Amino acid sequence: MIKGRLKKFLAFATLASMVIAGCSSPTGSGDSNAASAQKEPAAASKADGNSLSLFIPNYYNNTEKLQWESVIKKFEEMNPDVKVTLTNGDVNTESGKLTTMLQSGVTPPDAILMNAGPGRVRILSEVGLIKQLDDWYTQNNWKEKLQPFAYQMATVTDGIYELPHTVDAIQVYYNKDIFVKYGIQVPQTGEEFVAAMNTLKANGVTPLNTGARTAFTVGGLYSNLLQAAAGRDAVEALLYGEKKWTDPEFVKSGELLADWAKQEYIGKESMSLNSSDLQLSFLNKKMAMFVSPTHIISTIAENKAEGNIGSFNMPSFIGGQKTNPTGGLGYTWVVPSKAAHPELAEKWMNFVLSEDYANVVLGDPSYNLIPASKAALTVKPAGELLANAMKEIEVGVGYNPSVFIGSEAKEAYYQNLIGLIGGLVKPQEAMEAIAAGTKKDQAAGYQLTRK
Repeated sequence: MIKGRLKKFLAFATLASMVIAGCSSPTGSGDSNAASAQKEPAAASKADGNSLSLFIPNYYNNTEKLQWESVIKKFEEMNPDVKVTLTNGDVNTESGKLTTMLQSGVTPPDAILMNAGPGRVRILSEVGLIKQLDDWYTQNNWKEKLQPFAYQMATVTDGIYELPHTVDAIQVYYNKDIFVKYGIQVPQTGEEFVAAMNTLKANGVTPLNTGARTAFTVGGLYSNLLQAAAGRDAVEALLYGEKKWTDPEFVKSGELLADWAKQEYIGKESMSLNSSDLQLSFLNKKMAMFVSPTHIISTIAENKAEGNIGSFNMPSFIGGQKTNPTGGLGYTWVVPSKAAHPELAEKWMNFVLSEDYANVVLGDPSYNLIPASKAALTVKPAGELLANAMKEIEVGVGYNPSVFIGSEAKEAYYQNLIGLIGGLVKPQEAMEAIAAGTKKDQAAGYQLTRK
């Protein structure tokens, strides 16, 4: 059972993370730029003719805004009879704002780019707020245009309600000059990774940080650690209900997380940081490493730090095993059931899967997302960090559990991971709480199934 002091802290932490989630980007994945104004989507109208209304996440920075402008320019060049209207806002289901907007009676956008995850999409599909897309998949041959992993993740429940936009790749980013200064090589084993953290700590450098005030940053770090400790296959079996959170390998992963915090490999300040704080701290070299999806790349580019930042997969603690970036789907497109122009949304989605789209985004060295299309695999990314991430996921992708678990399990997952870092809960108790949340989701009918 979670202790009283943990409950008090988590009541605040959960509120803080919900506020941040209202303007976040991922996968459960990102934290938007505070300067990016939150706006509700403009109401569409049947009289708009060929006006395509898109609702997308808030921008991290001005670099992302310029990226989207280039994408829209290309689409309108290819479709001169269509005018695109972009609106930014909350694309999470966790805050409830997206659901409220779709239930409001106002004509919704034609397509929404939301944070992906079967549990998130299910919240909208179960109550008929978004269109089922099986017919579009057949008519447009989308199965063959998506990378296999992306298609698999879009079809883990009955019926298809989304078109994957991006695939996440969560890795360890590091300051090269700090590694060089202390004679640290990129670690190849779990033991070498711990040795590197020991060296950094001994020299007064914080090895890692995360942000309890933005829960998904904790989830990203743990997804890497979980794969390293338990193995990709075990995590997959866990998410498909074939293993339990209380199994020894998963309790072990919780013990490692708690121990890293106790040893101060994870800085004490993690309990008071959010995602924006983390990025600033990393780029200011107040910590050596930062576990993140590729979203950070645009911020690295905006700060002209590309030459000093490298990335690698957190290595395995299981002898002989290799690791992959962890992740899942990052963003995904859905079409509101009451969209005014679903035919234009379909046209847009075909564009997103095209080589034309891939050339625009991957030709920009500051671009920070991995397209889910097969067409993207034929285009060499201009940015080195993104190219490295895309090369790594060609071999395979591990799992970021927060993308795949249900709402009850996710709440327990974030709360208890934060509790482990803060020393407020024991590993066995944490895994029991997540397992209890999983049982509630299963009782409500949520469970990933293999096809």
